[in-house]
Amino acid sequence: MNAPLMTEPTYPEPLRLLPDHEAAAPFPLKALGEVLGGAAAAIVEAVQVPEALAAQSILAAAALAAQPHGNVARDGQLIPVSLFALTIAESGDRKTAADRLALRAHHFYQQALLESHGENLKRYQNRRDAYLKARAAVLDANKGDPDVIAAKLDTLQEPKAPPLPFVLSEEPTLEGLQKSLLQGQPSQGLFSDEGGQFFGGYSNKPENLLKSVAGLSKLWDGAPISRMRAAEGESAARCGCRLSAHLMIQPIVAESVLRNPVMRGQGFLARFLIAWPQSLAGTRLYRSADPNNDPRFVRYWERMNQLLSLGPRIDSRGDLDPPTLTMDAPAKRAWVEAHDEIETALGRGGDFQEIKGTAAKGAEHILRIAGILAIVENTTLLAEPHLSQATELVRWYLTEALRLTSPVVIDPDLLLSQQLLDWLLEKNG
Repeated sequence: MNAPLMTEPTYPEPLRLLPDHEAAAPFPLKALGEVLGGAAAAIVEAVQVPEALAAQSILAAAALAAQPHGNVARDGQLIPVSLFALTIAESGDRKTAADRLALRAHHFYQQALLESHGENLKRYQNRRDAYLKARAAVLDANKGDPDVIAAKLDTLQEPKAPPLPFVLSEEPTLEGLQKSLLQGQPSQGLFSDEGGQFFGGYSNKPENLLKSVAGLSKLWDGAPISRMRAAEGESAARCGCRLSAHLMIQPIVAESVLRNPVMRGQGFLARFLIAWPQSLAGTRLYRSADPNNDPRFVRYWERMNQLLSLGPRIDSRGDLDPPTLTMDAPAKRAWVEAHDEIETALGRGGDFQEIKGTAAKGAEHILRIAGILAIVENTTLLAEPHLSQATELVRWYLTEALRLTSPVVIDPDLLLSQQLLDWLLEKNG
């Protein structure tokens, strides 16, 4: 008699140790406008990602294209239109595919810069060699009065090296990013679908974290960049640089990031538009979709290409000098109303009391997003519809921030236990 075959034991799916979030509110895609909202909706359909994830990719990409072309004027102050976005999504949630479509025009533009940089660099090297030879000839021919020598040297024009061609960066250190902005394009983007490497990398080791957070916060503010080094030629300063960012991280990384006291205490996370949409894994049955034939993508890519290819306004010092975006009277009234509503909710017992730091940036985020919407529409006038759309978007982000307040108080031991459980499941028990 044959012995019965042994079968693998089956076990129920382990219960998740960390608390689940309540469902996110639907993202108001229409508030992004026809061009940006249409592109985000097209990504949702083509890639099958949550609306909030698609919107994050589109809004951050639009900020990168728009930021050198306008500052919002508010009572004598100039507000950059740069944005920092943080999207939390699981592995396999198609973060890369969404960002790839949102940044297609940006990658083409950077490739064009890379190709032209080789030719520009060769011309610069030839001119530099000619300058050095002419300078040496002046020094050899004149052994007398230093003033005479200096006067002759002043007649020679030293060539400037062409700027570095990069507009997209991934996981740089703060020093590397500053150096790129000082020596390269004045408007750049920090985009990474593996943001965990950025948050867990060199820049965020304990000894570097505070410096990195402070430096990136200043870049969001549009503050001047200054690098002082002992080595000759290493010190530099530049005004008017702009940086937008979109970092995508997995939930297990998010738990640590959202709890980090330095990032929270320095107001760093408050500068981010954060979204944690529910995964669609298991529902994404195959759907035939060709983005190249979708007019919503074509319209969006064309507008991004126009903005990226449009030479930014530069002042006499060679610094970025974006045009001023002004609010008309109805727009100003709409913004003041939104500002006061948010401020009131920050008080004791208010709706935003638990996210005071994030909500305090809400009114400025409204201006930044409204400025992006206006630039995409090719206008320097912020009208009431721009402010209303931006207010609707920021209200969603504040609601999302409220929804995400509970994970930041999780017991650290429980977080480690969940990491161990995830590892065991990955290794098949």
